[in-house]
Amino acid sequence: MTRLALRGLVLGGLVLLPLIQTNTYWVHVFGLALIGVILALGMQLLAGRAGLLSLGQGAFYGIGAYTAAALGASYGVPFVLSLLCAGVVAAVASLLMIPIVRLKGSSLAVATLGFAIIVHLVMLNEDWLTGGSIGLMDIPKPTLFGFDVGSERAFYYVCLVVAVLVFLALERLADSRFGRALMAMSQDEEAARASGIAVNVYKSKCFLIAAFTAGLAGALYAYHSRYLNPNDFTFLKSIDILIMVVIGGLGSLWGAALGAVIVVLTPEFLRASGELRMILFGLLVVVLAGTGDRGLAGLVAGGVRWIFRRWQPPARASVLQPSDF
Repeated sequence: MTRLALRGLVLGGLVLLPLIQTNTYWVHVFGLALIGVILALGMQLLAGRAGLLSLGQGAFYGIGAYTAAALGASYGVPFVLSLLCAGVVAAVASLLMIPIVRLKGSSLAVATLGFAIIVHLVMLNEDWLTGGSIGLMDIPKPTLFGFDVGSERAFYYVCLVVAVLVFLALERLADSRFGRALMAMSQDEEAARASGIAVNVYKSKCFLIAAFTAGLAGALYAYHSRYLNPNDFTFLKSIDILIMVVIGGLGSLWGAALGAVIVVLTPEFLRASGELRMILFGLLVVVLAGTGDRGLAGLVAGGVRWIFRRWQPPARASVLQPSDF
């Protein structure tokens, strides 16, 4: 099975999913999973490609959400325009991170965590800007070219289109000179600098791109929930995004997407277990994190290779690599 055929199979399944599962609540959850995929893809660029441990993605997620909500509710800005503006505002906010891009490892993580806490406090206390602890309400239904896409099924497809576009854009970026420079930085920053790579400039660009994708995800969340509360954007959201990437597999966009789906959907499947739900989810995260850097992407790739070696003649067996996921 070629990579193109595998992608077509996955995409076809995603397109048919809300048609097979007609329960409105589950379609809503599937839409949240796609928003999580967009968040995880941006984080993969930071952690998986550039080796930057950031705990500030939740802040950019919130900035994008509040930007889109304010533009739509207060100024009547069209959905597509508010979506793009949310990404741009989040990207501009990432420029505040430029002074700390020289930091490494845990120092960078703590600095970005501080940024996330500051943004959350602004959301919580500045009533004139964010509605304070009450949050923002009365976010209008999204419309696209005059058509109402506010229903759960219609908005699921909107989220799917955005997720696919983000995936393709980041995949192309990862295979470019820019992506190779980020990989060189993650392996040996000093060697990359000696090779002529402007490390701090590339780090700043990486933060900007990741913030833009988080802003898009935030805008989709605002229109999806139609109500924003500051508690949705604490630093714990940044932890969730990092977990998505770690269990999915560092360096794999497919892995990040799969990790996001697991993190969003698993608590819903465990809801029947009551108070044990989060304990079971925590145990699952520990087990999946124990798979190593390859994560779920490596496990899936290994399983697919085993199946094709088992059922096809050796000469015709297709070999998939973890990067295919």
